Amino acid sequence: MSFLGKKRDQAIGAVTEWLNTAVSGTIQLDQAALRKLGYKENWDGWRLPLVGRGGALHLLLDPDFPYSLPRFALVERGDLLKAPHVEGSGKLCLSGDGSRVNTLDPVAVIAYSYKEALSLIDGDEAGDNREDFTVDFEAYWRRDATDSFQLRTWLNPERRSRPVWAWHGKNYYLLAESQDDISRWLTNRHGSDTNRKFNEAAFIWLDKLPEPEAFPDNAVALRHLVQVSPEGLKVFDWLMTKMANRAAVILAGPAVDGGISLAGLIIENPDLAGTGKAPRVSISKGFRPGKVPSYLLAFRRSARRVIVERVDACLGRMRAGEGLELAAKRVAIIGCGSLGSGVAKLMLQSGVGSLTLIDPDYLDWVNLGRHELGADDVGRNKATALANRFRTAYPHVRELSAEPVSWQDVLRRNPEALRNFDLVLSLMGDWNAESALNDLQRSGTGELTATIVYGWLEDQAGAAHALAIGQDGACFRCGFGPTGTIHTSATAWPRRGPIGCGGPTSIYGAVDLVPAQAMVTSLAIDLLLARATPPVHRTWLAPSATLTQSGGHWNPRWIEKFGDPLQGGFLLATPWSEESTCPCNHASVTLVAPALMAPPTS
Repeated sequence: MSFLGKKRDQAIGAVTEWLNTAVSGTIQLDQAALRKLGYKENWDGWRLPLVGRGGALHLLLDPDFPYSLPRFALVERGDLLKAPHVEGSGKLCLSGDGSRVNTLDPVAVIAYSYKEALSLIDGDEAGDNREDFTVDFEAYWRRDATDSFQLRTWLNPERRSRPVWAWHGKNYYLLAESQDDISRWLTNRHGSDTNRKFNEAAFIWLDKLPEPEAFPDNAVALRHLVQVSPEGLKVFDWLMTKMANRAAVILAGPAVDGGISLAGLIIENPDLAGTGKAPRVSISKGFRPGKVPSYLLAFRRSARRVIVERVDACLGRMRAGEGLELAAKRVAIIGCGSLGSGVAKLMLQSGVGSLTLIDPDYLDWVNLGRHELGADDVGRNKATALANRFRTAYPHVRELSAEPVSWQDVLRRNPEALRNFDLVLSLMGDWNAESALNDLQRSGTGELTATIVYGWLEDQAGAAHALAIGQDGACFRCGFGPTGTIHTSATAWPRRGPIGCGGPTSIYGAVDLVPAQAMVTSLAIDLLLARATPPVHRTWLAPSATLTQSGGHWNPRWIEKFGDPLQGGFLLATPWSEESTCPCNHASVTLVAPALMAPPTS
């Protein structure tokens, strides 16, 4: 027998001995009884009578025990199957679910969990746990859904009732604030389709969401539920007069954590699920078309509770408000190589709503070890291939465009191209091009006024830098010599990487890139959310072992200015000072559009 098998047998023996002593009337379930309950082989179970309470508990241990949690299910207590933390099957959701336990003391784990189960039952009987329905409203709604169909939502978290729009697909409906939002998401995810049609839907806000016993089973019950909200009732009745055969309704209310809980329903006309042989009931029977009272329209329609899947859930995992704020930002990334491709992905995952990728280069096989693209994209333009891949992977992005040329060519084609970005990320690692970008920002012409984040890696990724430069103060050039040699590098390399006609090659892998990508993206997000103002200079110092294994060491001048990195492996913020000999314009640049200039005063 294997080691884990022996551990399980020992644990089962100890638990059995404890149950026979501590719980009067315990009966061990045989394999036939366990199979009848839906549990496969290698499970163990016991029936524990609830003396003085009625019914019983099933204690169930899976094949991984004692390295897994025990399960308890309530039986012969149908009165509690709608109670908090009790699933329809009777399984108890204890406070310890998902928690860590002492896997070396299985008897203590069972004893504690049994006590928790009894406490939950007592609390449910006394009605002490009713508020927990609000705490986990969406879980209870999913549990009691009458259909596994999904309503996918891309909606603003506004606490007000309002009409919204829906696309009715075969496997799910998509709800959003506008037809454009729906079309954009579906096009990003599935490609363009000019035949898509859109339907009216409703978002109804309730100051208090219902408990399971009040979950609506039909359209009349739903209308009665929303009557507590005058605006909600108005929106619901509007939908009843606008809908054709089917319509989607989202119920929304406050969540305990300060967010919003959602529930979904589909309203249907009668006999939609029929074979078509029997005549359909006319929804306007007895009235002229368009003259049926809204309450009667609800009476003549059915409703089914369905599951809500938030396709904007990625934004909900951020700090309050950040997702919406970032969704309104426009960012350009110049340079979509190993650093830029990863940063682009992180920016989209962070919720940036509009992203333009600029790079004239094409993916080669040598790039695959440290690029977001794979073999399918070899030979394709990096910016275009990334945009195509990311549209499908992150359909929430509002605008994702690619420019398969240099940024200079972009400007030659359209001098206004860089004007309206909130942030520009220059991740080219090309001194000539980046010094030109710096000079353009400081030119005062208004062609580029956004803050620029420059990101680059030192040789073999021994260190990485993220530098934010604004319209005044120190510029990008201030930290470099006239040919692009940084004044104070963090690392020094007696032996340089191989040099060919294409320039030097820096040896590093995907793992070495991760801290640099995170650092650059973090600075970009801080700037977009006004948590930082330029100039800002952050440096990632790789673990010292990375340097020494590759033949490098910490630069003595860096140590003199900023201290000894010792073992490395940390992020450091250092000043980026104005250089008195730098030709940049350090004065603040104030741009006023001619049409907005104040008239001269006499």
